Amino acid sequence: MKNKTKIAVVEGKWFENKNISVRSLFDLVSDINFDSPHEYHYEMFNNGAALKEIMVRLASTDNIHHIYIAAHGNDGALFGSNENEEISLAKVRNAIKDINDCHGKLNSIYFGSCSFGNSSNLESLLLNGDIQLRWIAGYTKNVDFVKSSVLDALFWHTYIEDDSSTPLQKIQRVCKSIRRDASGLIDELGFKVLAFDGRSSTPIMELTQKENSEE
Repeated sequence: MKNKTKIAVVEGKWFENKNISVRSLFDLVSDINFDSPHEYHYEMFNNGAALKEIMVRLASTDNIHHIYIAAHGNDGALFGSNENEEISLAKVRNAIKDINDCHGKLNSIYFGSCSFGNSSNLESLLLNGDIQLRWIAGYTKNVDFVKSSVLDALFWHTYIEDDSSTPLQKIQRVCKSIRRDASGLIDELGFKVLAFDGRSSTPIMELTQKENSEE
């Protein structure tokens, strides 16, 4: 699989009568960094079973280190193309447990969804089973599509450009950079990144807090 970004974008359907997608965002980030809009993987999902199958399959792929999930959400669930079918936190947790069991090379999951990225949800998912994920991200508030897309683009562009040697060093530096460049958006949208450091007595670090991002 050709995928220089190492990113898989997994997207639900936003509107019944509008063809809106985050694909153009990742086309741009890919093109800027690799002179091609195709250096990432893309799939769509419409329910919890499809999301789980996609996540587990992609996590076992050597060339995918990050999964970005773009979908409607609230503080306890995600939604695919059918907003009447709730993909609960428990269902997402079960999918991540299966991801950990497959022992692939996945480093992170990023939720591009309203409200699902609260600290309780993210910590529950990050500490689910044997630790494989190094970091997890999401939004704690109802977010504007355009504003969150701007922050997402800045985040992934910065992430791809950073040449840190370990996933933990990389995400720490990226969060420091975007806190410096986009602190207003981070606070307005409630953007959070939690990282795991098994060497620490307090292994969960919230990297987007101001005190953790100061030079």
